[in-house]
Amino acid sequence: MLDSLRKTASGIVGFAIIGILVIAFAVWGIADIFTGFSDDTVAKVGDQKIDSATFEREFRMEIDRMSERLGQPLTREQAVRFGGDRMALSRLIAVVSLDEAASELGLAIGDEAVGIDIVNDPNLQGAFGRFDRDLFRQLLRQNGIPEERFIEQRRKGMQRAQLSGVVEAGIPTPDILTKTVLRFQEETRTAGYIILPPSLVTEIPEPSEEDVASLYEAGASAFTLPETRDFAIMEIEPSDILDSVSVSEEQLRAAYKERRGEYDVPERRELVQITFPSEGDASAALARLREGTSTSVIAGELGLDEEDFKLGKVTRDELLSPVLADAAFAAEAGAWSEPVRGPLGWAVFRTDSIEEGNPSTFEGVREQLLAALKIELAREQIYDTQNDIEDARAGGESLDAISERFGIAVRHFSGVTSQGRTREGEAVDLPELPGLLSAVFENMEGDQIPPLDTGKEGYYWVEINAVTPAARKPLDEVRTEIVKVWSDQQRVAALENIAQKLADRGNAGESFDQIASELNRSVLTMPGIQRYAQSDTFSRTAVARMFAAPEGSFTWGPVGVGDSLMLMQVRSVGVPEAKKGSDAYEKARADVADSIGADMLQTFVVGYQNQSGVTINQGLVRRLTSADAGR
Repeated sequence: MLDSLRKTASGIVGFAIIGILVIAFAVWGIADIFTGFSDDTVAKVGDQKIDSATFEREFRMEIDRMSERLGQPLTREQAVRFGGDRMALSRLIAVVSLDEAASELGLAIGDEAVGIDIVNDPNLQGAFGRFDRDLFRQLLRQNGIPEERFIEQRRKGMQRAQLSGVVEAGIPTPDILTKTVLRFQEETRTAGYIILPPSLVTEIPEPSEEDVASLYEAGASAFTLPETRDFAIMEIEPSDILDSVSVSEEQLRAAYKERRGEYDVPERRELVQITFPSEGDASAALARLREGTSTSVIAGELGLDEEDFKLGKVTRDELLSPVLADAAFAAEAGAWSEPVRGPLGWAVFRTDSIEEGNPSTFEGVREQLLAALKIELAREQIYDTQNDIEDARAGGESLDAISERFGIAVRHFSGVTSQGRTREGEAVDLPELPGLLSAVFENMEGDQIPPLDTGKEGYYWVEINAVTPAARKPLDEVRTEIVKVWSDQQRVAALENIAQKLADRGNAGESFDQIASELNRSVLTMPGIQRYAQSDTFSRTAVARMFAAPEGSFTWGPVGVGDSLMLMQVRSVGVPEAKKGSDAYEKARADVADSIGADMLQTFVVGYQNQSGVTINQGLVRRLTSADAGR
């Protein structure tokens, strides 16, 4: 849910924007112009600016995405080498380019439209499928987003969507292009095939010393032991110091007085709400309702379904504004309220049932309140403890010495690779701390690494005790392994040579049955193979080669699972019927339309960037993406 909130807060234009931004290389080629930059501006498009906090947030998200795709955590330096900084900045530049274009074109989204969009956001709705104001505020606090900024970013996102919709709208989809795409997507092959197992290769000679030495040098990384680190970790959480936290009776009673609303069970009412565009419409409808006209009739005239006007049982805080809450909770059961103006128009309410609230008592919530206060005070005290520990580290004390003085446990780990394993490949039982391995491998022995966030409102410290560099294993130690690798390579090459010669014989006119009989095999048939098919028998490579071969010809490729190869003959080509109106045709047409729309949007964004000018503060980008910036 938090990820969704972040995405909507930054605005969405659709997946097309993501595709656009493979123009990173183009953006990065823009000259480095420093004139007119503030200290915090990373890039500008026209009057739109990208500040360092926005870039840092996007860069971290890009590092996370790249780490997930690669299956291992990346350092900032590695992410930069892979182009993560350019991709992050390119996305942001495309977004602010659309903002600048929307501003120049005078596009605007009214407050009411923004309010409706937020209220209908599923990420901001509570258990009953309605907008939850408390949830909204809670998510904003957790993400550090001021409400005004969220609303403004949502407004910009809607403007971008409006602009991109106009750019992409009304583009014709050529019939010939749709049919070409449909044929490419839906074309099939029927293939005859036999399996060529590795056993067809009978003898592999022993490698010479030159062969062994050459493979040893060429495959140095495969025979190299990874760098490892020895390090210590010390962590502290608020729960670790709860026993030392005391709360006086006066503090407890004062907290209850201040927070009583959190413990009182609020009154709930089962409400019906109908909203009208004007006060006059609301008053006229109210008169009819009080005369006996059914709610469904009035709601139907407004195009509302039952779920639109029946709110269910709600508290005051679940309504959109205090004004609406006052009106709804002042009405008697069964009676309609007077019209009242809310954020979305003029509303009238009817209360169908009332669940009385249940006020709390101090003694009834004493233990719950005490536990809450102790954890809050522990959070405050842990910050002071963190400062005391930092003072001790600045004075030269090791984590072991600090551990003894403060009574905090220290854990030591030795011989750990950047993957969290030993050199032998065994997993090390490391604590689940955010950024732990990055901190360990981005710093050196003797570095005073700043305290890091545990992700549970605590801190942890890392101390590098030793660095063991990567080292290549001696040749004598890996000779057997090298000989096996060489033999495997020779066997693969020999089997591929056999497959190629058999394919050449088939393409020269020899029958498949004759070729198969020499190998004591029968030709098997697989009908209706699709272009992107894959199975244990047919690998993606084999299928791709089959589709690249003309009808009647022979080719070969690897099987899906195992070390065998397969010899194939394209028996027939299945061409789909490109009939207008068919499901397949309409799907292909939609794919083509989406692609053309994305191309148009990309052209618009790049053209607008060229027109308005994009400037990048390269020096600030380098500072923000350096290893030191991440510490």
